Amino acid sequence: MALLVTVSGCYNSNEVKAFLQKPHNPVSGLEYRILPPDVITITSIQVPEINGFQSQVRPDGKINLPLLGELYVAEKTSKEVEEAVKQAAKKYYDEVDASVQIAGYNSRKFYVFGEVSRPGAIRWTGCDTLLDVLAGAQPSPLAWPERIIVIRSTQPSQGGYASAPSVQYAMLGVNHGPKGPLPESEAPRSAADANAPGLPAPQPAEAERMTINLMAMVQHGDMSNNILLRPNDIVYVQPNPFGYVAREVEKIWSPFRAVGNSLSDFRQGVNDARWLGEGMPKESGTGRSTIIAR
Repeated sequence: MALLVTVSGCYNSNEVKAFLQKPHNPVSGLEYRILPPDVITITSIQVPEINGFQSQVRPDGKINLPLLGELYVAEKTSKEVEEAVKQAAKKYYDEVDASVQIAGYNSRKFYVFGEVSRPGAIRWTGCDTLLDVLAGAQPSPLAWPERIIVIRSTQPSQGGYASAPSVQYAMLGVNHGPKGPLPESEAPRSAADANAPGLPAPQPAEAERMTINLMAMVQHGDMSNNILLRPNDIVYVQPNPFGYVAREVEKIWSPFRAVGNSLSDFRQGVNDARWLGEGMPKESGTGRSTIIAR
């Protein structure tokens, strides 16, 4: 147990700095950009064809508007979509207006894994705190609430990226880019210009990682690490040392148990064959019968 604690590392007060809002804000502060499969609603007084129009963003990032036709809206803010709609409507009307609202926030998610009752992807709302998420995920009895890991991946966090071969990847299947933020010239690009000629391939910085103590929140009310989660964050609830040992023992024992079950099934099959050979019914079919054998 002491070895596991040592391997897992000590708490680092500097880790949380990368996860804090600056300045302090009750919401994440991220500018929301529309992506599939978000749902948007458009209202317009001067362009009646699109007034009240609602559509889910297609996988290709477009919506198909009455009269105006197809419009690319992926990675745009609501304000940017409004301007695009107005520009398209000016072909048919001298005076145009448009108001765009997001009716379904479906594209942004974060993830919970490990020893919890409800793992999986959770829709991001912009004000999801770590305590909110763990209260909903419900750590299991095998969880280690004193050492919960939060990982904030760097861009690009969706779609993958090209990486140079390394010994680390060959051994562990893990890629790590340079530590810290990237220079602006090397910053990852948006999907719109990801394949533009003459631009270098995006390279990610190393993901930020912190270890928090859930019991400090629950038992002592210490909310200093109750961070606001962002899209694509990963919350991993580790097994406690005893749970870890039990799980590893189960991995070792399960093949032997499978062999034992197979032998038991084989013995049952031999027994059934003996009964049938003697002209008797199967043992499983004699629950309501009385059998006399001589």
